[in-house]
Amino acid sequence: MKNIYELEHQGLLWVNVTKQGEKELQEIQRRFGLDKLDVMESMPPFQRPKIVKRANYCFVVLHFPVFDRETRRLGYTEIDFFLGQNFLVTVHDNKLLPIDHLFAECRKNMASRGEFFSISAAHILFELLTRLLDSIFPILLHVNDDINLVDRKLFTKISGREMAEEILRLKTNVVTFRRTMQGHKTVLERLIMYCGREYNLNVFQNYLNSLREFTNEIWHMVESQRESIDALHEANESLLTLRTTNIMRILTVISVITFPLTLLATIFGIHTPANPFLNLIGGFWIIVSLMLIMAVAMYWIFKKRDWV
Repeated sequence: MKNIYELEHQGLLWVNVTKQGEKELQEIQRRFGLDKLDVMESMPPFQRPKIVKRANYCFVVLHFPVFDRETRRLGYTEIDFFLGQNFLVTVHDNKLLPIDHLFAECRKNMASRGEFFSISAAHILFELLTRLLDSIFPILLHVNDDINLVDRKLFTKISGREMAEEILRLKTNVVTFRRTMQGHKTVLERLIMYCGREYNLNVFQNYLNSLREFTNEIWHMVESQRESIDALHEANESLLTLRTTNIMRILTVISVITFPLTLLATIFGIHTPANPFLNLIGGFWIIVSLMLIMAVAMYWIFKKRDWV
């Protein structure tokens, strides 16, 4: 069937399903006797990361981050694993290249096939998880580069709105990253707890140690990124507040200076015999001079008091 690819060696079978469609999942349910509930949960929408122990297999759900280069936003995709003694079924939507690369490598290279198709199907699973986690680090470095770029631009003359949108994008990416990776450690520990003896997982201790290290390192990097972006967000908010305060102070000074001048111009503009400058030659320029003197005097007072 289309979107279902198989690879068998030394009594072990790996079935790679590259579309989370109803027909494809019904086919693997029929072939491997999978629980109907697990098959339904393999279809969209995404489920939470988890592991379920069945009579003849373990059902594992994990999320992995996916970076969209066009929108520069981080999303995630789900991979479902059905692990049996002599078979592994992977179900995904073909967005994660490490799975396809390992499948193609094992199909073309007999040495790789002999290496990974040995002991049990868990060997394929752990090699996949190792490569998938390893592929996350370039995304982490990309997020780090974006954070450093925002840090360098923060004190430049970029508009506050543009900077706020960039920080919000990064903050959303980090939150998505944390949510995606949050369940990995728990699922890994429960996999060992539920299936360790039955699937003889102790022989893959090197893989288990590597997966733990990868998971911890990724989580620590994501936490560090979260703290960095929170600090940038607070700094940007402080800068915006400072700029707003400066603008309001300047507008207030202008208002205070122009108000008495406007009042003076209004008073002397009244046509009344009491107006000493009404019929005086050069009276207009005298009023203008008084207004200028008052404006300069008030500005000097504000400057002396460090208000401007």
